[in-house]
Amino acid sequence: MTDHRRAVHTDDERPAAEVPDQRVVDMAERRGRGDSGAGGWPEGAGEAAYSAAASAHGRVPAQVGGTLIEARRGFLRRAVGYLAADAGVRQFVDLGSRLPVDEGIGRAAREYAPGSRLVYVDAESSATLRAGRAGADDTAAVVVAVERMDPGALTERIAGGGIVDFDEPVGVLVTDTTALRRDGVLVHDLVRSLHARMGRGGHVAIAQPVPDARDPHSREIAASAFGPFALVEPGLADMAWWPYPDEEVSGEPTGFLAGLGRRC
Repeated sequence: MTDHRRAVHTDDERPAAEVPDQRVVDMAERRGRGDSGAGGWPEGAGEAAYSAAASAHGRVPAQVGGTLIEARRGFLRRAVGYLAADAGVRQFVDLGSRLPVDEGIGRAAREYAPGSRLVYVDAESSATLRAGRAGADDTAAVVVAVERMDPGALTERIAGGGIVDFDEPVGVLVTDTTALRRDGVLVHDLVRSLHARMGRGGHVAIAQPVPDARDPHSREIAASAFGPFALVEPGLADMAWWPYPDEEVSGEPTGFLAGLGRRC
């Protein structure tokens, strides 16, 4: 394992030519030994802490809404580019990003892996508004409207009817947790449900609001949401510039920590 990593363009107007080499990082090596001790979070502590943090950040952070949307769009495209070019993923599921169909995973998938299967899961009203653009260009897309983001029912829904083949690598992207919080669903529960259903090579990308991205305690809470998935290097970074580590970027953060986990 080395520290070599190819650079990724962060300009959304240009497709990224290269993606970083895939690595798995042990978050225990990247965080301090706080109240949780050397062994990390006690069982259940991460979920409770995350719930408290998410409740405190139910509104958009200090950024203007448009800036946050741009950061979310950029993270989606970089994550999809990474998965398509480096991990061979050809199935992508967008869980509630609330971005137009062609602005998130659709654009990136066409750049890196034309013909990929795209699945958008959202609330009934949002999905209906976006469904008319679901079949654009040469990348198949399906819009799935759900009444509630129940983890078990959700995985069954997208696995059924040939929408997603969990025996093949699939990338699930959760960049807006608004719908989960609305339905009282913890990201931890959703992630565990996805992990149980996915085969090796599956990935989950998550962006979460945190009280203070510089605080090791907040970072540990966010890292715990990935549960049984192995975080890919660089671990967690601000949504606006992942996969660059926070310490390598100067700029105004979004208040969302993002990362990519791999099913081993």
